[in-house]
Amino acid sequence: MKFTAVSSFLLLAVGFSAVVAQHSDYQPHYLVGLLNYDAVPDALKNHTSGTYIPFGEAQWSESTEVPFKDVPNVGFSDMEFYHDDTGAVVPGQFYCLSDNGFGTSDNSGDYPLNIHHLRIQKPFTFRHGESTFERYTPVELMEFALIHDPNELIQWENGADIQVTYKIPDDTWQDYRELRVLTGRDFDPEGLAVINQTCAMLGDEFMPAVFMVDPSTGIVLSPFVRTPDINEDGSLSTDMFLTTVRDKVHCSIEDLEEDACPSVASTLVDENIEYRKHDPSGGYEGFSVLADGSIVAFLEKTTGDTTLNDEPGVRVYKIIPGDCSVGSAPVFDSFMGYYPFEYGAENIADVSPIPGSSQYVVVIERNGFPNGHLFPGAGMPANKVCIVDLTSRDANMVFDKKKCVLNYHAIDDPWDVDGNGIFVYGHTQVTNEALIVVDDYCIVAGTDTNYPWTNQFNLEEDQMENWQETRDARFMVVCFQEPIFNTDMVSKYMSSGSSGGSGSSSSSSGSGTPNNDEIVVAQQENAGSRAMDSRSVRFMMFATAAASLALCLV
Repeated sequence: MKFTAVSSFLLLAVGFSAVVAQHSDYQPHYLVGLLNYDAVPDALKNHTSGTYIPFGEAQWSESTEVPFKDVPNVGFSDMEFYHDDTGAVVPGQFYCLSDNGFGTSDNSGDYPLNIHHLRIQKPFTFRHGESTFERYTPVELMEFALIHDPNELIQWENGADIQVTYKIPDDTWQDYRELRVLTGRDFDPEGLAVINQTCAMLGDEFMPAVFMVDPSTGIVLSPFVRTPDINEDGSLSTDMFLTTVRDKVHCSIEDLEEDACPSVASTLVDENIEYRKHDPSGGYEGFSVLADGSIVAFLEKTTGDTTLNDEPGVRVYKIIPGDCSVGSAPVFDSFMGYYPFEYGAENIADVSPIPGSSQYVVVIERNGFPNGHLFPGAGMPANKVCIVDLTSRDANMVFDKKKCVLNYHAIDDPWDVDGNGIFVYGHTQVTNEALIVVDDYCIVAGTDTNYPWTNQFNLEEDQMENWQETRDARFMVVCFQEPIFNTDMVSKYMSSGSSGGSGSSSSSSGSGTPNNDEIVVAQQENAGSRAMDSRSVRFMMFATAAASLALCLV
């Protein structure tokens, strides 16, 4: 009996290493700092919103703040580089895309879709001379654009038009109606791929579909294009397309005119033989331009009200954008493969290319954490940043080269840049839906707040020092110690060994100073014997001591 106890404990220690492996290969990094965006652009002020949200206190469905006299800022579902007139990337400036507003087609018919041009720059000095800065640096609004369709390019196959032609909340929306502003009943834009200063492609969740837009003005440049289904061999179907219960093609014009079709019954979609049903919150979430000019487009999930739940991962498509002239629509080129989730994750949150690469992208994946603050009911987070090779697939068309290099809930903060005396930071939000790789070393990440349901831990205001900052959009900047996103380095890194470790330590050099190639190669040659991080060391010390004690008792 005593021997069994000892054996069980040792097996537990072995099991710990196996469980944390997955594709985790966390790399040395540090928090540069946090930012906060709380502005309401002038174009959103004095416009009624939230009239579809019932008054009440139920999380995710009701609010005691409705209706809103100004359209609120609801955070961002994607962010991309801002370019100047010459086409050059402007450091620290980004286009940031709002999602559909309040989460569904049922409650967002009075939310105008929009794109913000933001300056997101954080002061950082490695604490030179003990210099410190504010915990949250304000994000600056540079420009703002309502997504609108003056050329009347957005039309559904059954003749359906956009929401403002049928119903607006009140006279404060007359200017939006004249502009033909798109709303959260029309689309749920979760993906933005900026090609140049005046040309981008949006990815939608409600059908799902894609269309072209000028991000500087918000003007729609093309009709939407539906997502084709795929055949067993991975080729694109020519006669079957994805759809959801929020797709207007399933509504009658009479119901739309009466504002009586925010969505349809799931069974109605099942009966339509021209379409294959997917979850209405499972469309395009990861969306980016690759170095070759094509767009990589990740669906969000395989769960929910979908017929794709037997697939081994989320679908990834390759799309060729339109030529940016009015009426030039994007074209689906191919199905690239399935992206496999880590244990506990079930949603793509965003995707960013590695600058200069068409082979590697960086993915942030998540689950539904948090759900309150009472353990274990709140669940456990599954927010990881992973690098995936889009050119390597197994026999089932699943991407098989993947390494997860960062956990959003265990960010190292060695210089205590948030000034709280704690040297780890957790980027806590149910939907961390904006991510961009800015150079060889660093990422910027942002939140979709899900306003007005921002208090996802169900806390009281007096329990939080930064109540306002967590209700508004937040950003964090994280940099890695090594140039992990350099195109040459990432190729060596992804080609070396397996991603079985739970962490990695900084490399040390002997005589002389190795160059970056030597550093990366050395790190990977020693991947199998890499020193464990401090948490793993502490665990193994505890396991060894406990096992020794147990043996003494035998």
